[in-house]
Amino acid sequence: MKIKFGIAVLVGSCSYGILSTIVKISYKEGIPPEIVTIGQFFSGWLILQFLMIMNRDLEKLKWKERLQLMLAGVPTGLVGIFYYLSLQTVSASLGIILLFQFTWMGILLNSLLQKRLPNLKTIFTLAMLLIGTFLASGTTGNSLEGGIIDGAGLMLGLAAAISFTLFIHTNAHIFSYLPSIQRSYHMVTGSFLIVIIIFSPSLMHPNTAQFINLGTKGVLLGIFGVVIPPVLFAYGMPRIGSVLGSILGAAELPVAVLLSMVVLHEKVSFFQWIGVFIILFSIASPYLKLETLKVKNLK
Repeated sequence: MKIKFGIAVLVGSCSYGILSTIVKISYKEGIPPEIVTIGQFFSGWLILQFLMIMNRDLEKLKWKERLQLMLAGVPTGLVGIFYYLSLQTVSASLGIILLFQFTWMGILLNSLLQKRLPNLKTIFTLAMLLIGTFLASGTTGNSLEGGIIDGAGLMLGLAAAISFTLFIHTNAHIFSYLPSIQRSYHMVTGSFLIVIIIFSPSLMHPNTAQFINLGTKGVLLGIFGVVIPPVLFAYGMPRIGSVLGSILGAAELPVAVLLSMVVLHEKVSFFQWIGVFIILFSIASPYLKLETLKVKNLK
């Protein structure tokens, strides 16, 4: 029963992996982080608004419940804000390592709330994920910008990881009975509002040319970053829980590495491929165990 929900979360995580390539292209074209983030969430919110209008299978919600969902969506907006800003002062490889601290943060948060330590298999899987993340990010030797790390970038990257941890947790626990699109729409509304509030100075004196230049890239960012992941997470996360959700969330990095090679023509080293395979094995291991148990029970 868990497999289809796990696949939904896995696909949502892979969708996130597409974003970094689009963001890098946008940065090369001179589009700043605030325009990229606003364009991403505006496009995604409009698409979800359209899906809400087309979907008649909706629950009636009180304003209090809508407000709770909007507040639960704030961490999603903060992930984009903190992560994109961190990439201005730290390398892409260090940025992804900082973001991927959500893997252990999510498991730690679950342990604190459940007042129960994670089992040895979860700890082993987590350790493998962290090793795989380090290798796949390409952070080897002197790649950490000559050993100099910007403090603000470091804090922003960790803030993005904390925000993503909260995003996974809220998706696993809040209003799980609601249809995925309805739940995602209200949460993304909260995300979009926090983005507008934080980047309001950019809207006071908008650079129309930059918004026009973002164009299709903004729509793609909205689809792969604001529509697909929240909807699939809303569907699958309540069924698999935040611990397994944190593990499956690591699927983002292999996709990011593959696309950077194919689209951006970046070189991917042998150690990066090793890291990708370690991450893929770590993601698959919970399901390999599940299938093994099924075979034993059939016998």
